[in-house]
Amino acid sequence: MESSNSSLKHVFDSYNGTAKTMEGKNFVKLAKDCKIIDKKLTATDVDLIFAKIKDKSERKITYAQFEKGLEFFAEKKGCTPADIVEKILATGGPQFSGTQADHVKFHDDKSLYTGVYAQGGPTNVDQINPTVTFGSAPHNDEEEEKVPTKRMAQMSVNNNPAGSLKEVFEGFTGGAAEMDGKTFAKMSKDTKILDKALTATDIDLIFAKVKDKAARKINYAQFQKGIEECATKKKITFEQLEEKILAVGGPVFTGTKTDKVKFHDDKSLYTGVYAQGGPSTIDAGNGMISDISQLCDRSDANVRGVKKH
Repeated sequence: MESSNSSLKHVFDSYNGTAKTMEGKNFVKLAKDCKIIDKKLTATDVDLIFAKIKDKSERKITYAQFEKGLEFFAEKKGCTPADIVEKILATGGPQFSGTQADHVKFHDDKSLYTGVYAQGGPTNVDQINPTVTFGSAPHNDEEEEKVPTKRMAQMSVNNNPAGSLKEVFEGFTGGAAEMDGKTFAKMSKDTKILDKALTATDIDLIFAKVKDKAARKINYAQFQKGIEECATKKKITFEQLEEKILAVGGPVFTGTKTDKVKFHDDKSLYTGVYAQGGPSTIDAGNGMISDISQLCDRSDANVRGVKKH
């Protein structure tokens, strides 16, 4: 069997994907796909051959070991290696099987649909005229009605440019004299100094380099040293990097802003009890309950407990 057989190598590669070596399960799959397994060469025999040809501490085999395995197949089946190779090449590669659904006349032929299904099927959204209004609320054709959604609009709070690195340092530390690694990383993200040359991992390594050995925070002098290291990593001057940091000014905070909801925000559209200020747990005219005698009041009242006088 010639090891230069490119077609056989192609089949070998097709079972391994991007890997250059073959696992035991793929070795067995190849044997099954190519219908090499029979009474003379069982699936157990294939597993034993794989264990025999692989290196002792390895879990995969190389192409050369794969060729050796095919020789053992031929020996076990009582044929020549060329017969085994011919059978493998005839298969060409991995075989995948699945289940194909039967043809169902009344499902597949849409011309046979009746009732609501003939119109496209049921829907859980009523087809309501969009101009319908409810209650006494006026309708404004010019303004599109908005409904509450879970979608939130992103907003950010930015700062004015800073006058010095010291101001930036204190802005991120909240006035504290030291800065931790998390804040140093946030500073690098907020000021947009990260790129392919200076990654988030580089920032962590620089922080570890400039801080004292047993410390978990850095002071302003060490912060300046860290900025110098960042500039070196980006292959720009300290002044150029400083200018970029000062332009941001301080920490950038992002949050969410809710969408405008017409029937919630515009109180002139309120109807019913909400137009009068909304429901209350205290009945008008009765005031707050101040003692137990009011709880035991048995005078005439309506079904809601409001006195009739």
